[in-house]
Amino acid sequence: MDKGFKFKTDEGYEYKINKFKIPSKLNAEGLCDDPESKNPQIIISPSLLPRREMSVSIEEIAHAFFWDKTEKKVRKFSATLTKYLYSQGWRKVL
Repeated sequence: MDKGFKFKTDEGYEYKINKFKIPSKLNAEGLCDDPESKNPQIIISPSLLPRREMSVSIEEIAHAFFWDKTEKKVRKFSATLTKYLYSQGWRKVL
């Protein structure tokens, strides 16, 4: 993802994912723009440990697809999927 990763949602919104340092005042590890904003993007903090990076990535991509869902529901989904993937041996390869 260092060069940015692009994807389209089922509604045709195109997102780009980048790893950038997020200002501490935002108190976030990842951010997802409103799909209707100009050139929406997802930002993931580059300093996350691999398992946390997976969870935050899943959470922010879920926001892009399910913008109307609450933060609580999206976090529950991402935590559950991350836990399952880790139980099946999925790991980041450096």
